Amino acid sequence: MVALKKETLAVLIPGTTHVLERSGKEAYVYFETDGAAHMLLDDGEQRSGRWTIEDDGYVAEWDSGATGRWMLDHDGGAVTYVNRDSAARVRMIGVLFGNARGLPLQRT
Repeated sequence: MVALKKETLAVLIPGTTHVLERSGKEAYVYFETDGAAHMLLDDGEQRSGRWTIEDDGYVAEWDSGATGRWMLDHDGGAVTYVNRDSAARVRMIGVLFGNARGLPLQRT
């Protein structure tokens, strides 16, 4: 496992939409450059919140009260989200520039 570091995450996260595979369906997270984040889960749930980069991952504080503490693991040509607080692992299947899925920009 190779956790992506702050310098790489600073290119891979701000201003992008991450496409994730959860339970065989796509979910999306759009990270604005000002620290706002917006998520559309595979079950249709939408969240907004704030994100910050750490040395080897990022933290998102969502309006639902949930906090996501994630590392991005690079291994074998793939990137996997690894939750710091549980055994959850989510496969990243794409990175799109901007708010590519038109997620609602709710402010928290």
